Amino acid sequence: MMRVSILFTMLALIWPVTADELSLSSAQGFGFIEAGRFPDAQAKLLARRAATVDAQRNLLEMINGVRVTAGTTVKDMVVESDIIGSRVKGLLRGAFQTSSKVNLEEGSWVAQITLAICLNQSDDKCRDRQTLASVTQPNLRPPAPEDRFTVSAVDMQANDSSSKAVEDSEQFSGLIVDASAVDFSPMLDVRIQTSEGKEVYGPGHVAMGTDWLHWARNREGALSMVEVIGENPVLVNAQGLGEQSQLVVSNEAAIEIFSSNLKGGDFLGAGKVVFIVAGS
Repeated sequence: MMRVSILFTMLALIWPVTADELSLSSAQGFGFIEAGRFPDAQAKLLARRAATVDAQRNLLEMINGVRVTAGTTVKDMVVESDIIGSRVKGLLRGAFQTSSKVNLEEGSWVAQITLAICLNQSDDKCRDRQTLASVTQPNLRPPAPEDRFTVSAVDMQANDSSSKAVEDSEQFSGLIVDASAVDFSPMLDVRIQTSEGKEVYGPGHVAMGTDWLHWARNREGALSMVEVIGENPVLVNAQGLGEQSQLVVSNEAAIEIFSSNLKGGDFLGAGKVVFIVAGS
């Protein structure tokens, strides 16, 4: 039997995860097979198959490197949980092809395949697909009841901006958190908290499977995401980072978020939040 020689290339396409990569992550794979050993149609098929396996391998490396918290990656979660491991493998099997080509180069058929997975649903290609954010969300710790941010009517009235939000007939449709001025790297477990450590928003504030994590590079990009945050979002600035890289907002901003959310019909619970990060 004629032996087939297929050369797999190992292209470790790994780079720091920025806002775009947290919406849609892709990796390339290459496969080669010597021309003339098989009919062209079969040779092309074998080269494509090799390229697909290579792309899956590279994509898995990229997934493993995505940060979940300040100190953990997806790989860490997979090691600790067989459930997460099986879900990640399922997500990888569901990777979709974004480009494919096969060319005859110097006596070999060379195939190049690009596969992608969705890390959240912000990209149009990911609207109806399973995402890495949804896969990992059930394993993210929700805040204890005493650690959730609450506000009294007195506090709301004491804050001028939030009082206006409550009294105004205008309803707010979502939230934009501008974190571009702080040293924040996107990750899958993102939380908004006050300087006292009270959580205003995070994965535990929405139902499991809710599309709760969205990213933008600037305010214009965030405001254009009308399908997520509607036409009239509240905009607040992150003042700094907590010990676990939580996005810290002022107490006044937290009150504004809380009161606007009440007026807006719980847009936080629906995951209608966009985070602006400084991307490269």
